[in-house]
Amino acid sequence: MKETMGMGRNCGFSGLRGGLLAGLTMSVALAACAEIGQPEPQTGVAVSRGVETRVERQARITYKEPGGDPSFGGFVVADEPSAVLIAQQVLDQGGNAADAAAALYFALSVTYPAAAGLGGGGICLVRDAGERKVESLAFLARSPRGGGAVAIPGNVRGFSLLQSRHGNQPWSAIVGPAERLAGTGFPLSRASARALADAASVQGAPAFTGADGAPLRELQRVTQSELAATLTLIRSRGVTGFYAGETARALVAGAREAGGTLSLDDLADDRPVTAPAQMLPSSAGVVAAPSEALGAGVFAAALWRDIEKAGPAELTEAARRTAAALGAENAARDFGSTAFATADGRGGAVACAVTMSGPFGTGRAAPGTGVVFAPNAQQSANGIASAFLMPVIVTSNSGTQIFFSGAGAGEPKGAASILSAARLALAGTAAEALAASPANARSPAHAISCPIGNVTRACSFAIGPRSDGMGAVSARSGS
Repeated sequence: MKETMGMGRNCGFSGLRGGLLAGLTMSVALAACAEIGQPEPQTGVAVSRGVETRVERQARITYKEPGGDPSFGGFVVADEPSAVLIAQQVLDQGGNAADAAAALYFALSVTYPAAAGLGGGGICLVRDAGERKVESLAFLARSPRGGGAVAIPGNVRGFSLLQSRHGNQPWSAIVGPAERLAGTGFPLSRASARALADAASVQGAPAFTGADGAPLRELQRVTQSELAATLTLIRSRGVTGFYAGETARALVAGAREAGGTLSLDDLADDRPVTAPAQMLPSSAGVVAAPSEALGAGVFAAALWRDIEKAGPAELTEAARRTAAALGAENAARDFGSTAFATADGRGGAVACAVTMSGPFGTGRAAPGTGVVFAPNAQQSANGIASAFLMPVIVTSNSGTQIFFSGAGAGEPKGAASILSAARLALAGTAAEALAASPANARSPAHAISCPIGNVTRACSFAIGPRSDGMGAVSARSGS
């Protein structure tokens, strides 16, 4: 405990300038800050059910009159179409925003692995229907105890916790569609083909290369039997199917081959971190951003101030200056990140951004698993990627209405684009602001905008320009 408290003394980030890189490239330390005072999960299996059950959570909800239209399914928006359609189906079947977000992520791990592989990590914001507050959930790919070249995979445990605490569908309905997609194959989308063409190497993803070693092109079919087998274990055993047993042993062995020190204890002990979302100062509604205990939260607070009066043409430079002032120089590159958002007719909303800290991470996979490792943030120039993950949710001052659920990622301008759009959420012009923003395919920014404050058919998509992002509507939840 003394060790944790010592780390906590750095969590306030007094003197933000010059302090970002010290935290950003050590995202494990920042995440640990948020754990101060939180009880340890009782067992390694407990996290697969979450640290708080849905029954417990519902028992303490203070606001029990969700707005919106309960007969309406909701919205989903992301970078890759096949994954969007899977999330739409989950909403069609009665799932909520958390169910759709988790299913969307696992589908992206199959169809968009350059940015959303199982070896990466991320940050989500969650607003349950009927609850006024927004929660920050961080599951960054942290450094193993022994350091080394590869990080501890965070996404599987993170989205398991998200869905177990906030979802209503069986786990098999969340992972099963991605498992089938990997096993039976799918035509490569334009978004995925672009990511492959832009990646310096697809060494760790041989399923995405042809016989000549060149990246596959749009509409060519991709089948990933090893990844399908890993997803089968995740579906049937929960997170223990990934962080323990045969998959865990394969990850440890593969990490050693890639110059890492990943151990079974690292996999068993790694935990997502939940905390109240940071509330950015606003005269128009409540703008929720990642917890200030995270590098992304530090960047959000500084960037929010710096872009207050910036127009669309000024966002890129404003974001660059903010990042540089906080110690993150030369951040104009492909970080292998993606952003997505969901919202349901009962008023629930989820916004997420995940990263591999470089396209396809380290480019090294654990043999037999289909899992590509992300690099250890403490030893990689791309370790600052997690600082620019920017999920945002905007509610009314009372917290009873939801106006905006979106996320940006990639270069700093992706974060600037989504924050700039969030400023205009209550004015109803967020979609126009995002369309004029500098967001693009490798710095995506996508959102769901609901100007009347409820998730109904009156909401709209705000898809970042110069990307292949897609939105989908579920007309009826079936609930």
